Amino acid sequence: MKLFSVFLFFIALQSCSTQRIEKKEKGSLYINTSIPARSSLAISTEDASPFSIAAKKTSIGRIKLMNESEEMEKNKTYTRNVNEKGNIVFLNQSDQGANIQLRVYNHTSKIIQKTNLIH
Repeated sequence: MKLFSVFLFFIALQSCSTQRIEKKEKGSLYINTSIPARSSLAISTEDASPFSIAAKKTSIGRIKLMNESEEMEKNKTYTRNVNEKGNIVFLNQSDQGANIQLRVYNHTSKIIQKTNLIH
């Protein structure tokens, strides 16, 4: 009886932990990263093919999408389609690092991440 109780406990524990995991879409690349202070993060593809991206800021640091005047809000998801030979750039102009979650999808080539200091 004791062994059966332990077995039920582990089954319940496993089902709880499985439900917490978000469903991941096949063919998508998931990236959790930090953008250092006064830096930018550029995402592109190796062969300059188009792709789509969903980004969510998960920290209090300030992140801005390049060429947009609006600062990203914490836990709000931003989606963009990037054209052929294009990229998307996230700017962290603050004095502290900022965390971001990215989902890259609709891509056929290797994804390239490049971090640069901004002046």
